[in-house]
Amino acid sequence: MPKVNKILWSIAILLIAISTIIFSFGIIFIGAVMVSLYGLYRHYFPKKRSTKYGPRSQVYTFGEVIDLKPEVIHQTIEAKKSDK
Repeated sequence: MPKVNKILWSIAILLIAISTIIFSFGIIFIGAVMVSLYGLYRHYFPKKRSTKYGPRSQVYTFGEVIDLKPEVIHQTIEAKKSDK
């Protein structure tokens, strides 16, 4: 009988450990899904900006702002055309 009790307790502890691990991964998975869905929501339904503060400024995705005068751009284009 003690051998049966030892086997049953071992199985019970093993089941509790496995259940805890599965529950933990389930919570992490649900959290990741919720964060992903929130990101998709923010991407496809951005906040409406009020126009009373003026138009939205141009966004530079690489963090680099290049401020060239129009004359320089036209000179560069003309120089490239003359090289061909």
